[in-house]
Amino acid sequence: MHYRSKLIFAAGIMPLAALIFSMSWGRYPLSFVKILSILFHTDAFAAVSTADYNIFMNIRLPRTLFVFLSGGAIGLSGVSLQSLFRNPLVAPDIIGVSTGASLGAAIAIVLLHTSSAGIQLCAFAGGIGATLLVLKLSDIGGEHSLIRLVLAGVIINALAGAGVSLIKYMADPLNELPALEFWLMGCFNVITWRKLAVFLPIAVAGCGFILLFRRQLNILSLGDEEAASLGTPVKKMRMLFIIASTLLVASVVSAAGIISWIGLIAPHVIRLLFGNNNYKVAPLSFMCGASLLLFADTVARSISGNEIPVSIITAIIGAPILAQLMLRRNNDIWIGI
Repeated sequence: MHYRSKLIFAAGIMPLAALIFSMSWGRYPLSFVKILSILFHTDAFAAVSTADYNIFMNIRLPRTLFVFLSGGAIGLSGVSLQSLFRNPLVAPDIIGVSTGASLGAAIAIVLLHTSSAGIQLCAFAGGIGATLLVLKLSDIGGEHSLIRLVLAGVIINALAGAGVSLIKYMADPLNELPALEFWLMGCFNVITWRKLAVFLPIAVAGCGFILLFRRQLNILSLGDEEAASLGTPVKKMRMLFIIASTLLVASVVSAAGIISWIGLIAPHVIRLLFGNNNYKVAPLSFMCGASLLLFADTVARSISGNEIPVSIITAIIGAPILAQLMLRRNNDIWIGI
């Protein structure tokens, strides 16, 4: 088997291995044969207790599936935005979605005192609203360019970040502030079947669009003039990719909080191994992002009695990977895609 084919095969197996590892491992370990017995409703593989069944079906399975889809969605969003902006250092939060969602969640937790569903709704609305403001601000005067889009993102991120800081200052330090800080660091311990059901259609639609039109990302990454000369409706396609990426990231962040590094690292790893063709990079980045986040979440809920926020683990994993990629590519990583 050719070396590149072996890499693709390994990339395809990696998410499956991560899924099995995530479903099996934790403070309450479940063997693979027990998982098979639960899934097939039989004791032929292993005896299953009521506790085994409840932990797997009501806690671990929905969480694992949500983490898998979330990691893949964030990885795809990273590919999309890095290609659109022609910059490998771009992360999904450049368009304001993560900071906007944080502001929405802060308002819900501290000012509105809403339920978990209310926090999710406010965070989702905040993420979408911030991105819409970025798009509107970048289009003032009728001149729509990538530079204006980046600057608009910087402005909205700064304003939303200031809003979050102000609400932190106003929050009750005994109850509201810890809840907000924990949400901002990202955690999947609140995932239920209901949240998975809400996220699933958004994930399918957003990921499906990016994967279906991933060849257009190759064209858009050539630059506006070159893409237009090839017959691509540049502004329309750029907006559609930004909308798809925004919906994916906003839906993840609204349910689980800020998830850092995955959208930056997953595309880098895949580009290092397979080149810059988004026809391959996009689906493989989905699998890489899913695998990385599954591993990080499993570690976060397994290494101590209290669950560690998952963004701490993703930062510990992501920073050394980025440093290694930088060294291996002799600084070419900073030049662009």
